[in-house]
Amino acid sequence: MGWLWIITELLVIAVTFAALGLGFAIIFESFRRRHNNAHVESRNAIFEDPNSLKQVPCPNISDPAEKYISLIIPAFNEELRLPGALDETMK
Repeated sequence: MGWLWIITELLVIAVTFAALGLGFAIIFESFRRRHNNAHVESRNAIFEDPNSLKQVPCPNISDPAEKYISLIIPAFNEELRLPGALDETMK
């Protein structure tokens, strides 16, 4: 009967160490993923252009600025008023 008690104790100790090891691995991996900034500092960041499906490099914060305007006018039958409004907007 003594050998059964020893086997049970060894099994409990092994399971305890395995659970502690798994818990430590989970905590370590979550900490590592939370503080990993490699994706932010990547210099070769690219995205896919939805129109041409080509890979285009992402602009960096230090790249020169580009100026562009997208104008959407929700109007109906205002063809005569639009040229004057656009001239006024661009001044």
